[in-house]
Amino acid sequence: MSLVSFEFLAFFFMVLILYYIFPKKLRWTVLLLFSVFYFYRASGLKLFLVFVCFCFMNWGTAILVSNFEKAGKQREKKIAYITTIILDAAILIAFKDLNFFKRTANGISEMAGHPLNIPDIHIIAPIGISYFALILIGYLTDVYWKKYEPERGFLRFTLFSGYFPQLSSGPFVRYDKMKEELFTAKRFDYSRIILGIERIIWGFFKKLVLSERLGIIVNMVYSNYQVYDGWYIILATLAFTFQLYTDFSGAMDIVIGISECLGITLPENFDTPFYSTSIEEFWRRWHITLGAWLREYVFYPLLRSNLFRKLKKWCKKKWGKDYEKKFNLPMYMGMFFTWFLIGFWHGGKWNYIWGSGLYYWLLITASNLMTPVWKWFINILKINTKCYSYKLFQRIRTLLLFTFGLSFFRAENLREGIRMWKSAFPFHNIEIFLNGSLTTFGLDKWEWTIIFISLLILFIAGIIKNTTNKEVWQWLNEQNMIFRWFVLIIFLLLIIIFGKYGPGVDASEFIYQQF
Repeated sequence: MSLVSFEFLAFFFMVLILYYIFPKKLRWTVLLLFSVFYFYRASGLKLFLVFVCFCFMNWGTAILVSNFEKAGKQREKKIAYITTIILDAAILIAFKDLNFFKRTANGISEMAGHPLNIPDIHIIAPIGISYFALILIGYLTDVYWKKYEPERGFLRFTLFSGYFPQLSSGPFVRYDKMKEELFTAKRFDYSRIILGIERIIWGFFKKLVLSERLGIIVNMVYSNYQVYDGWYIILATLAFTFQLYTDFSGAMDIVIGISECLGITLPENFDTPFYSTSIEEFWRRWHITLGAWLREYVFYPLLRSNLFRKLKKWCKKKWGKDYEKKFNLPMYMGMFFTWFLIGFWHGGKWNYIWGSGLYYWLLITASNLMTPVWKWFINILKINTKCYSYKLFQRIRTLLLFTFGLSFFRAENLREGIRMWKSAFPFHNIEIFLNGSLTTFGLDKWEWTIIFISLLILFIAGIIKNTTNKEVWQWLNEQNMIFRWFVLIIFLLLIIIFGKYGPGVDASEFIYQQF
């Protein structure tokens, strides 16, 4: 049941009506029943039972950990926690990433001259396992760290684990924040419902009008890069960056908009990332909740671990007390492990590990190490770093660096990504932008016009956010009613007339739904 299907819209409106009909204290049960139905409808009975067992294991362990803490049994508490975390990770890897080890073994054996040719392992995973597994690991860790008491009600815990709007694409949430949102009685608020609907419409526009069209360019070039070489690859790579952004942020707009209609506030996952002036800033604005989860549950605990404490002591002896300014090895190693996990979380392929992980670790590390050189270069040339043109240069540089890494993420595998960029050079065919060659993708001039207008609308929305610090739907909600409804009707017509849906079009899957 895709978020952009008519079936899901009917499902959502049924939820909305029953949610506000039921007594306030029982409204969370409506969400639970519909979340169970959504999961069952998406994954079937067997995989739903896997989800239930996953929830039961973490729910029970959290209570056990809390009881051990109160009884002063620290050793038993630690054993229960570590055992369950290992099981959580093992189940997640078993469903999502077993082929990573198979492909790695095949690659190494092939290079050694003794190919193993281990076949792929095909296992159907429960919907959203990459999301609810990390959410539950975070929950169990918070209980272990005594941040809050565990949830004693299993049904309430199940709703927290599998709240249907966020199940397939996130965002990542924490129990102490969601407890108030899910289980506190919500009154009917017309203004919040309108705000939610506006955001849902904005998400539909991003996904159906823009992302699906950009996907046509990307699919054609990336599957035929031997034919569409040179500037075609540059175009398709830029198109994929905006396709992924409009697809994923569009999904978040729909998910958060649905929750807004129900009076539930979810954390934001994007903050105009293309206005970033560095890769480090970009990743603070892109997939925000994943970055926050990894910092809190991986990066910082790693730096506080005994192993890294010993490493810090060694660095002090080797380079002195100010080693952090010279070469902060513990931080770079912690970042390496964290970025590796980011890539690994996206899928069991080395192009994911490189294109959404280690490539950005390399850029951020190199940027930190080269900061003194860059400052010297700026001083020598007397570059004004306060002016708009310098910030524009930084933003374009960041976009191009991000886009290049993302191209490997989109490629079939790491080897294909390298081959594709080899075929991109030299850029010999710039005439394709003038001779009508771009219409060979299956997009005529009218379709290209829609893409350019949609990108312009996206650009204007970014300007609104950066000048008013308000999202476009928040800004729109403050305008006069006639203007607001006029804009909403225009967007609805754009979606209905120009949206890519219906027979022969597969707009059912969001890109991040597969991770």
